[in-house]
Amino acid sequence: MNAAARLVHQGVLSRHLLLTHLLNRRQIVVVALVLAVLLSALSIIYVTHITRIMHAAYQRNIAEQHHLHEQKGRLLLELSTWMMQARIQQIAENKLGMIVPDHQSVMVVHE
Repeated sequence: MNAAARLVHQGVLSRHLLLTHLLNRRQIVVVALVLAVLLSALSIIYVTHITRIMHAAYQRNIAEQHHLHEQKGRLLLELSTWMMQARIQQIAENKLGMIVPDHQSVMVVHE
């Protein structure tokens, strides 16, 4: 077990020595900064894309809200037209044969 652990540990050390020989500190900092700039550029692109998608959805929802508001107004107007007392009385008289009773034919029942 110790021999295997030693080999694994030596492999890590050899990789570390290879990295330190290939890249000095200044180059590591430059590579890290380049990666940070690339990552921030990709983040800006992603956020801009998501913002455009959300703005388009917001505009669609605003248009739908406006359309539904207009439809509600038309339906309320239609409802008030259908609920007019004169129209209801006309339908009752013509289609159902109902008449407005006179005072002599009205009987009040008290319990």
